[in-house]
Amino acid sequence: MDWLTFLKDVIATQQFLRIFVGGCTMMLIGWMVTRARGDRDHLPPPAPVGIADVPPPFMQGPRETIDLMRELRDLTRRQTEDTSRIAECVRIIREQATRQTEILSMIEREQAIENRAHHDRDRP
Repeated sequence: MDWLTFLKDVIATQQFLRIFVGGCTMMLIGWMVTRARGDRDHLPPPAPVGIADVPPPFMQGPRETIDLMRELRDLTRRQTEDTSRIAECVRIIREQATRQTEILSMIEREQAIENRAHHDRDRP
């Protein structure tokens, strides 16, 4: 490992040696890239696409399509039923809120009447 440290120190202090080593490294990288590209030309052609590589929607025939349509129709029906139930719940909540508001209004009126009557009694 001492010789690696020595080599690093020599390269770090001498500019021309740094340029030379950098140039050699770039040439080596360039040679490796061109070699890889050349090897790519000698590879066998890719295998033809098999049935397993085809995405599922394209494999479906008329029967599967009909089954999907039935399932979609069923899901739509369920969604409509759920939406109507939600609408009914919202209607009931609104009615309850209106009733509670009316009750609170009546309580406030009664308290106002009680307060007026109480203040009238206190006056001489």
